[in-house]
Amino acid sequence: MVALLLLTLMQAPATAPAQPPPTKPAAPAPAAQAPRPRPSGNATTAALLFITDGSGRAIENVTVNVMGPVDREVKSPASGSTRVEGLRAGTYRIRFSHDKFITFEKEINWRAGTSAPEVSVTLNAAPTPPPPPAPAPAVVATPSASASAPKLPPAGAPKTVGIPEFLEKNFITNREPQKESLIGCSGTGQALLWQIREPWPGRRHESADGMLYVVAGEGRLKLGEREFTVASGAFAVVPRGTVYNLSRSGRNPLMVLAVLAGAPCAAE
Repeated sequence: MVALLLLTLMQAPATAPAQPPPTKPAAPAPAAQAPRPRPSGNATTAALLFITDGSGRAIENVTVNVMGPVDREVKSPASGSTRVEGLRAGTYRIRFSHDKFITFEKEINWRAGTSAPEVSVTLNAAPTPPPPPAPAPAVVATPSASASAPKLPPAGAPKTVGIPEFLEKNFITNREPQKESLIGCSGTGQALLWQIREPWPGRRHESADGMLYVVAGEGRLKLGEREFTVASGAFAVVPRGTVYNLSRSGRNPLMVLAVLAGAPCAAE
């Protein structure tokens, strides 16, 4: 019995030691993402411009002026797009001009790192100029016609006057009711500057049409039977022979630029 038990134990296979379950390999750590490069401040691009007429056909020889961080000028080709090279980042004003089309302007903005700008414009045809006037028929002067033509006085010399500067040097005094200053004349016209403190009634020009422009101050203008309030910027036409009155309102004098057309040019 004992011998049979020993024989059984010797024939039983040896039990292998228990193995631990296999472990999964650790997942690799994600690689650090490189920072995106910033666009260089010197980056440039080329703008593509598509210039057509009302029917969609390309227009040749359009002058394209690009104004902005850099200025460019190119001519459009007979077909395809117009390419403008070397544009840096920024805002540009583009002018399209052609003698047969109405000039057009457009603004674009390009940022470095973005796609190249593309601009499509349609130009409208310029209006047809009117035909030149027909030549006037020749007039044969006769001795009687030339004799009756009025003889104009000689023209004066060109002149410019700054009204504010003139007033600083020629301002009306407190003792003067009105002050009249000749500031220019030529041929049959003259320009005067009136400064009015006290009412100026009964004004009349028999041989001159008056054009009055209020430079400063406030006041009243009476033309015939009608009376108007006038202030800086007001304008009035006084036909020759018309009686009119001028007076101020408020503390400051009324300043009037008067042009008398037809009045003889007085010496300055």
